[in-house]
Amino acid sequence: MKIIEYFTSQDKAHWLEEIAKADWGAAKFLYQLLSEGKLKETLGDSALVPLLTDGEKLVSFCTFAPLDDVQPTELTPWIGFVYTTPEYRGHRYAGELLNWAESVATVMGHKAVYISTDHIGLYEKYGYEFFKTAKSIDGEETRIYRKELSADGEEKQKRLENGGRWKAEIVAAAKHGVDMTAICGLSCAHCFLGEWCGGCRSVFNCCSFGTLFPGGKCPNVKCCEEKNLDGCFDCPELENCEKGFYTPSNDGATASKAQAIFIRRHGKQAHRKVLDNLHKKYEFQKMQEILGQSVEEGMRILEESL
Repeated sequence: MKIIEYFTSQDKAHWLEEIAKADWGAAKFLYQLLSEGKLKETLGDSALVPLLTDGEKLVSFCTFAPLDDVQPTELTPWIGFVYTTPEYRGHRYAGELLNWAESVATVMGHKAVYISTDHIGLYEKYGYEFFKTAKSIDGEETRIYRKELSADGEEKQKRLENGGRWKAEIVAAAKHGVDMTAICGLSCAHCFLGEWCGGCRSVFNCCSFGTLFPGGKCPNVKCCEEKNLDGCFDCPELENCEKGFYTPSNDGATASKAQAIFIRRHGKQAHRKVLDNLHKKYEFQKMQEILGQSVEEGMRILEESL
């Protein structure tokens, strides 16, 4: 038995067809969202689909995402679409996926994880407690279960160890072959949270700024998608833009905008080279510590480092 993640797997077509075989309406809906490329649009940019596999057979699956069928909500993250194929039922295999999701959630700093369900007496076996009832996006009443993850002890330490390993595998796979130039002009390859996130262009976008917005998608990413732009550096409104990361009160606004303008003038390859040079010359965590004085000053430093 092995747990793999759908979006970072080597054979998504095979696993998608395995999900399609499930004899459950919600699983059919999950198949539809995945096949149409709309799962992350529905459940959030960092949504994942862990799969418990037995060779080429699908044993069990679920989703682990910022959102589920209770929207809008401040509660996060959610485990949803929990399903085990008939021939593997009765062995609590779904518990392995719950443990996977709980462990990754712990490493990501979450204090609890949530499940929306009509079942009574199922998730209690795995340490979940009834939290409250709520309305789903379909207007139906659903039961929300919650599991606390913050209690210290051997169980939490095990979750941290396993979750750290599993998340590192996802991040590494998510980054493979991906353009690490951030939409806003920053570089995901030079981000001090690089071990946490696959980058805003990857299948595991959990940018710390993006998490402040619904679905984990920052306004800059959303705007560029709507305008069909590769990044803010391709936008004619860049210099006067105050959206998202460019909000004047954001301490990274001038640094990111300076880099976006630099990319427009000199290209992404030159941008990566300059950032490599700056990291060799200075000790800092965030680029705004070096480029944050003003857009003009940031541009001067970047072009002198070329």
